Amino acid sequence: MPTPYMLRRHQTWYVRVRIPSDLTPFLGTQLVRTLRTSDRRTAQARAVGLVASLSGLFMDIRKTLVQQIADVRDGTADVSDLKAFVLAHADTIGALPPEDLRNVKMMLNLLVTQEARDNSERKQTLELARLSAWFARDAHQKGMIEGLQKALLSQQVTPTPSKPDQKKYPDVPWMNLIAEFYKDNPGYSEDTRKNYTTVFRDFEALVTNKYARDLTKADLKKYADYLRDKPSSHKPNQTLSHTTINKNLGSLKVFLKWCINADYLEDKSFDDIKPRAKTQNEKLRRQEDIRRAFTDRELTLFFNSPLFDGYKSRASRSTPGYTKDKLPDFWFFVTMALTGARTEEICMAPSKLYDLDGIPCLDLRASGTKMQNSPRLIPILPQLQKVGFLNYAREQERKGLKLIPYPNANVQDEADAWSKRLNRYIDDIGIDKDNLVCYSFRHTFRQMLRVSGINHEIVNKIFGHETGEVGSGYGSNLSKSESVEFIDKVKLPIDLIHLYNE
Repeated sequence: MPTPYMLRRHQTWYVRVRIPSDLTPFLGTQLVRTLRTSDRRTAQARAVGLVASLSGLFMDIRKTLVQQIADVRDGTADVSDLKAFVLAHADTIGALPPEDLRNVKMMLNLLVTQEARDNSERKQTLELARLSAWFARDAHQKGMIEGLQKALLSQQVTPTPSKPDQKKYPDVPWMNLIAEFYKDNPGYSEDTRKNYTTVFRDFEALVTNKYARDLTKADLKKYADYLRDKPSSHKPNQTLSHTTINKNLGSLKVFLKWCINADYLEDKSFDDIKPRAKTQNEKLRRQEDIRRAFTDRELTLFFNSPLFDGYKSRASRSTPGYTKDKLPDFWFFVTMALTGARTEEICMAPSKLYDLDGIPCLDLRASGTKMQNSPRLIPILPQLQKVGFLNYAREQERKGLKLIPYPNANVQDEADAWSKRLNRYIDDIGIDKDNLVCYSFRHTFRQMLRVSGINHEIVNKIFGHETGEVGSGYGSNLSKSESVEFIDKVKLPIDLIHLYNE
């Protein structure tokens, strides 16, 4: 058989085989078939197997099928002989490419036409017509796909799977699903629902209330472009920040993901749609610029405010008064300031302290692991001990409670609730809260570690790494001598003597 030629189109290799000249009247001049790979060596191996298989098929039928058809055409054989041959070799013939089968069918049709013109053997004509119809149907069912599969399977190549029937989705407008979406997400806060209301309103204005199954990536891209160009309501002459765009686009993706999981919508790779890239200014704004540390003046104002110096009542804890009972707010904020722990870690911290050779430590080994942060131990600083923290922790342990429960037991996201509680309190007592959040206590604590002069390795063991990678596992290796150095050198830059137990 003539040598095949390999060619590459759109990163895929193909093989082109020239048909032997004596078969070209029946099978055409050449065959071109995909090798289903972009790798040249793999393509070469598959080409050899494919050509060998096709060569065998050609050789099997060259002297049989072609001769049978020619004999019938020349009148030297009966059509029944041809039919018997086709039936006996149906599997071999069915493995031929569809182009080849069409050529054979064409020859059979020519025989039908010739016999009809002669009108000499009507019965023979009917037999040939039936054979031609059967042959066309069988060729359609088997065809080249089966032939290629047989050839490629000999080279251990997996055939392309057939495409399953397309799934049907209900005719439900997407906005009609919002109530059901909320029922499946009962933990959303009021602010979250308000955000979703804005997102859904804007999305409907862009794409209308079409059937959920008809929503497309183009619709989501249209919404992303809308957010990119939307003016900011808080900053004149500016568009929405990258953070706001990412939040709103993410909310809509969550809803679309819910629609997919609920079988209202096909998965159309909505995650491929991304928010605009950050501007140069947004890239330059580091986390420590956004969440800054407290200044010494702000720390003084905060720890001399009513919550620590005397408040009117639990409900009016930002109003000066004579009540000095230490509320959960007192313990939460003073613990953040003197341990540097993350908000989420304190929310999960146990009340039972860890005894490191006589040095009590806040045990964040479990909460650090759960939050994918650095599991570690934090020795209790003298300033924290003097405000009564050790007795408070023992009392919480006696009651079977965690270290600092949120005042409202029905709150699901305690870390978020504490953050908002601090923001309101700072605003109530008149501190400029620009960029001040709960995390600002952690930044302040990091500054305390830096100015203390203690070894960087000790800092990592106690503070933990921001990503939870570098400092992971450090806390369990904290030694007593390292703890002593920590409690001797690290302290808040302001005096808390007014909070000490008498």
